[in-house]
Amino acid sequence: MPDPSAPPQPKRPNRFWLFAPYVLLVIVILVWSGVWMVEKLAVEQVVTRKAAKLEAQGYVARWSAMKIDGWPFRVRVTFTAPKAGDSAGWQVEAPRFEAQAMAWAPRTWVIAAPDGLTLTRPGLGPLTVAGKQIRASIGAVGSDRPRYSFEGDGLTLTPAPGGKPASFSSLDKLEAHLQPGPDDQAALLLRIEGGALRPETGLAKLASGKPFALVWDSRLTKLAALKGSNWPGEVQAWRNAGGSMTVANAEIGIGGLKLKGEGGPLMVDTDGRLSGQVPLTLDAAGQNQALLKALGLLGPVPLTFKDGRAAIGPIPVGAALKIG
Repeated sequence: MPDPSAPPQPKRPNRFWLFAPYVLLVIVILVWSGVWMVEKLAVEQVVTRKAAKLEAQGYVARWSAMKIDGWPFRVRVTFTAPKAGDSAGWQVEAPRFEAQAMAWAPRTWVIAAPDGLTLTRPGLGPLTVAGKQIRASIGAVGSDRPRYSFEGDGLTLTPAPGGKPASFSSLDKLEAHLQPGPDDQAALLLRIEGGALRPETGLAKLASGKPFALVWDSRLTKLAALKGSNWPGEVQAWRNAGGSMTVANAEIGIGGLKLKGEGGPLMVDTDGRLSGQVPLTLDAAGQNQALLKALGLLGPVPLTFKDGRAAIGPIPVGAALKIG
């Protein structure tokens, strides 16, 4: 029996709370890793299934290799030698595409082409696009009202063998955003900064070697009608449904001149080119008034798209913008 005269033994300390935070951390990491793996497999299955469905419908959607990583907080998909296109002849390919989303927000994806890309245009051939940054984003993936954005910085546009040159040889910045809104409408914003026009283009005569700039903030109607098996088909379906474009704000900087305006509506003709008129006002401060008067640029100046051609006031500037 214990000796009653012996001093009491100290209680053994409870070390549970010393190790509990570490045990909890390990459990959280294991659970989250399981969630991430499930999401990785789901993304791989969805991408593969969607590509097979598009190929069966006559589109091009293929790559030579696909890798998915990004644990713990991202899901990053790297495509090697990807190629995508429609039945009308539009096609984009690149050495590598990287698409990533935050693991807890898989409906918003950012896609980058770090090594540039090649855009093939129907009737115009391939165009090589390189730049400091080329990326796009898609929001609300899986919904009937996704959001699209494109951003390019320090772009150079070079016709590949067999391709015709674009209107611009380089662009300091190019942005395009399509944001769905209420009442079957959408906001379309196009922004160009530091555009170097090729000498053979109509606008180059007005630019006089100076960079071209554009802000085109517009509203589209009948957004739901913009559907089809390829982009020209989508545009024509939209046209047939009575879709139109109204310009909320247009700013054109060319040859040291700046024109601003708003209006419309603009339609699309059967050839997929814009048709209509937007009234512009020239900021003539500090300009040669006599020269502007002789050119017919004093007062309201209409930007006109008609019969496949574009003109600023009485000055023809080339083909009207073809969007389909």
